[in-house]
Amino acid sequence: MNATAEHPQIYEINTRPWLRSLSERLGRPLSLGAVPGEVWESLRDLGMDFVWLMGVWRPSEQSSRIALEHPDLAPVYPTVLPDFLPEDVSGSPYAVPDYSLNPLLGDENDLVEVRRNLHKAGLGLILDFVPNHTAPDHPWVRSHPRRYVQSTPPAPFGPGESFSVVCEDGETRAIAHGRDPYFLPWTDTAQLCAFHGDTRRALAEEAARIAETCDGIRFDMAMLPLNAVFSKTWKHWLDQAVVSSPDTEFWEDVLGPVKRGRPECRLIAEVYWDLEYALLDLGFDYACDKTAYDILRGLNAEGYRSHLHAQGPRMRNMIRFLENHDEERMASVFPAEARRAVAVIHAVTPGARLFQDGQLEGFKIRLPLQLAREPRQEQDAGFSGFYRKVLALTNSPVFRQGSGAVLDVLPAAPGAEDFRSLIGFAYREGLRRSVVVVNPGERTATGWLRFPEGFWRGWEEIHLRDRLAEPEETYIRERKRVEDEGLYVKLEPFRFHLMTASL
Repeated sequence: MNATAEHPQIYEINTRPWLRSLSERLGRPLSLGAVPGEVWESLRDLGMDFVWLMGVWRPSEQSSRIALEHPDLAPVYPTVLPDFLPEDVSGSPYAVPDYSLNPLLGDENDLVEVRRNLHKAGLGLILDFVPNHTAPDHPWVRSHPRRYVQSTPPAPFGPGESFSVVCEDGETRAIAHGRDPYFLPWTDTAQLCAFHGDTRRALAEEAARIAETCDGIRFDMAMLPLNAVFSKTWKHWLDQAVVSSPDTEFWEDVLGPVKRGRPECRLIAEVYWDLEYALLDLGFDYACDKTAYDILRGLNAEGYRSHLHAQGPRMRNMIRFLENHDEERMASVFPAEARRAVAVIHAVTPGARLFQDGQLEGFKIRLPLQLAREPRQEQDAGFSGFYRKVLALTNSPVFRQGSGAVLDVLPAAPGAEDFRSLIGFAYREGLRRSVVVVNPGERTATGWLRFPEGFWRGWEEIHLRDRLAEPEETYIRERKRVEDEGLYVKLEPFRFHLMTASL
């Protein structure tokens, strides 16, 4: 696998419905280990480095029952699947009763085999881990209730915030449902106690075991066990339970065994609330950049530039995305005329990049996580062909191994404001250079792109070949003038240049 990629790319697959659809297309039932090698090779050829098999763990029977009757979810299922059947509900993949492979996907040997097959195709395997909560029918609930936010009666929880269970010690306890401080509880989960030493040790052992089976772990809602966040969320219970904050952070105790046993395993944090840097400082390799997504969703080029500049060297540790299983589909969110421009921006932003299955095809229906079957969707052939061309162009050494920079943009004339709609990137690797500039705005934009010092050193005449123009165009510029003044750009609304040059 391309473990040395400076800007790695991840392909997310919603495994349960994806494998079912693949089996139907091939006319035979498949386990994960039996997925044909050419399926993985096609992702490698797109430029992917890792496959994130989301939702592979055994589903919770209790979570499935809750999901089937949930008042917010039940009305949605038939709108997504017109021929919906109750058996299509398989519970949330983030309400985990234990970290063994879902029997519908195969057995433990299939997990070994699919990783082996991915490696043969030059890809790594990423799996999920949920540190904040478990399914309500996880064995720990009865055998180790003190690993959870729990109480013997009278319970300090409000209506709908907990469930009652008789534990192995004979005590009846109220176990809190998982939650974050800004939303109602997830009623198909049981909240773990991030302050309890035994909880931390048990989760560290589980995470270390999972790390032995994959090449990367994506930690769900990784900011919730932070001491400050957990204290804020569970202050009422902590006061009554007389539980104090530990001297160490949760992730210091949990990530340590993983990194000692598998230092090469990539550790990815799902994170919100501007806590990305805090988690990177605690040992994560990558953090998901939701802020970048929100800015780009507003087609705010200047805000996106400023956000990336502020990240500095941390830019390479961020994972960018245009959609994932929690967000709406890109094709349903971004205006049709802006999708190609946004796709180019995402494909060349420095750092790691996440693509979801169906994104390149322009699918519009977001599947609820609780469904194990997906609807048939029409591919947007024109958009898909363009997207694949972009990925083919950016699957080259200058973009994958090169040093990437976000360019400063200056106004084309005193007092002009239209330059704010431009965003530019520059990559260099050996004797290769690439310059990408995009206007995701609704008006024509002009401006001067300024390059890092020494970017064009050794060049006299610069020949920039626009690979996305139809037909391709070449622009010839004098190196000294580009260094002194910058590169002048004029772009119509939602247009772009992806230009390459080499000595």
